[in-house]
Amino acid sequence: MLKGSKRYFIPIILVLIVLGTAKVFGWPWSIDMWEQPSIKPYELPLPYPPYSISTDGTIVDLGPRQKFEAITQNPVSPTNASLVKGENLFKTYCAPCHGPEGKGDGPVIKKGFYPVDLTSPGTQARTDGYLYAYIQYGGIVMMPSYRESISSNQAWNVVNYVRKLQGKLTATEETSQ
Repeated sequence: MLKGSKRYFIPIILVLIVLGTAKVFGWPWSIDMWEQPSIKPYELPLPYPPYSISTDGTIVDLGPRQKFEAITQNPVSPTNASLVKGENLFKTYCAPCHGPEGKGDGPVIKKGFYPVDLTSPGTQARTDGYLYAYIQYGGIVMMPSYRESISSNQAWNVVNYVRKLQGKLTATEETSQ
């Protein structure tokens, strides 16, 4: 009997090794990096369920932008000096995208980016604080933040110059000291 069981012992061990190896390689950890729960290329994300809200209901604070948008009057009076400083800064930071007259026709338009026309009625209706917040904190989509490049006072000078381009400054405001 012992002799017969030895004869079957080695094949049984080999079968167990093969089955055990197949079982080990069948575990998910061998393909975790290949089959991820992430979205695959060319695969659409799952749609949100109806009436779903992506947050826990808290109101997101967008930072100081909201505080500045409420400012209707520019704290820097539009003197000739302010307008000259604003024009120089506008030519440096704004004209490449918005164009020299603020019409959104700067050289960047050739690259497929379409900046806002600063002389449009929609932009003219915005408050001075709104323009200031865009200059300092950047736009929502493409406009960069210039907070690190220009000071707060300089940004208000640019707002004065934009208002001049829009034709919203009167001669008395322009020349007042």
